[in-house]
Amino acid sequence: MDFLTNSPAAVTTAVLTVLGIVAFVIPGLHPAAWIIGLVLCLGVIAALLMFHGEWRRSQHQIDALRQQLSVERGRMDTPGLTPVENTVELLPDERRARRILELIPDSSGLVQSLRLDATFATVAVDELEPLYTFCAEFKKASFDNPRSHTAFMNLYRAAEGLSIWVKQETQISPDDSGTREIRPGDARKNGWRGYTEAQGRGERLSDDFVSSRWEFNQTALELGLVSGTPPFND
Repeated sequence: MDFLTNSPAAVTTAVLTVLGIVAFVIPGLHPAAWIIGLVLCLGVIAALLMFHGEWRRSQHQIDALRQQLSVERGRMDTPGLTPVENTVELLPDERRARRILELIPDSSGLVQSLRLDATFATVAVDELEPLYTFCAEFKKASFDNPRSHTAFMNLYRAAEGLSIWVKQETQISPDDSGTREIRPGDARKNGWRGYTEAQGRGERLSDDFVSSRWEFNQTALELGLVSGTPPFND
């Protein structure tokens, strides 16, 4: 320890040692040896007391440093002190999957309307906008994962087929400009037979769209591309 070699107690001990050796070597000092010995003993006692004082001060300093170190470690281990990024960078497939499922939710909008009215008698115009947006936005898109890409392509083909059918076989309702309905037989060359055929195709396309949307959602959940239901806030 440093206080044993670099302290007043160490200096005192060294001086007493030298004096003791000198007193032992010089014959003329032998008659007064007992006096010198007594002085040396007192000096040794004083040096020991000084050593003890130095040791206690060093121990107090060590204890204080240990306590301070313990406090600092506790602060470092406390949750929330380490800066954490608030946002996590999403993978391309995750971004695409979230965008699609938010654009075409299953609990509202077009999908919900198609579930409630499988005959596609009427549909709100604003509910068709996400369908058109999806077809335009993801026309040239692809997924890196083969399984998610297959589910995506099934959904895209179903959405594209339904979109084309809506534009070809429906019209704005004369009674409500906010809805579209299948063009009646009176407005068709092949009459009501054509209406029935168009309605049948619309039902099949609607079923394909709803089921492929469900399939895509399940695939995204199983692959960990999304968690929960839209909107995705994490």
